[in-house]
Amino acid sequence: MKTLFNATAQTKILVKTLFLFSLTISSLVAPKALADTNQIFVQASKGSFNDAAISKLFTNKPELKAEVIFAGTPTNTFKLADENKTLAFSAVENSTIEGKLVQATVDALKLYKITQVNAFTTIPIEMCVLMTESDVKQHKAISAIASHPAALKQINMWKHSLNATELPVPEGTSAAAAKVSQGELPSGTAAIGACVLSTVYPNLIIVEKGVQDNKDNKTSFLLVNVEKRRTPIGENEARQELAKAIKQGKQL
Repeated sequence: MKTLFNATAQTKILVKTLFLFSLTISSLVAPKALADTNQIFVQASKGSFNDAAISKLFTNKPELKAEVIFAGTPTNTFKLADENKTLAFSAVENSTIEGKLVQATVDALKLYKITQVNAFTTIPIEMCVLMTESDVKQHKAISAIASHPAALKQINMWKHSLNATELPVPEGTSAAAAKVSQGELPSGTAAIGACVLSTVYPNLIIVEKGVQDNKDNKTSFLLVNVEKRRTPIGENEARQELAKAIKQGKQL
């Protein structure tokens, strides 16, 4: 009788142990972050290439679709995602950059750690030239071009034939388009940025497409969970971590 009792007790202990073990394994394997996510903090602003990229991701993977909140820099994007316990979406790699890694995201990773890679996407970067409807109707020649400094550096062949003033807008290509749309810049100013800007600012008309020097210009993005580091890391370590995350994303 005693032997039977001991065997029964041991069986209960074994079953309980296996149950707890299975729960532990499930928590490690399951994509826990996606289940309750209803917001994604996205780098840059509406009308940016990041906007086009997250839209493409939602089209390809509708199960990931959530409310998009644009957050500016990668560092601020990671900060808000960490504070709100949700996801971050940021540019990580560009085919025209030496070393390919996006430096602003490398800088963000010095302060924040990627804890889970959820999705990876790549889009072609097609630079479009946009002018106001009134300037187009008046057949105004392009007297100035406004865009993010990095974008202005990627259209050297096209702008070489113009006698136009360059107006750098550090806030981004979308901010430049907003300034042109709202008449904050001189008449005859063209904005350079994503073609989707014409849907964000209806009074802007695309007057030319594909003006980028590199016709094979592509940027890749990651959808990730992040958390703030207790201690910031250095440049090399941040670059290594980003390269590792990109490799994981490409395998999804």
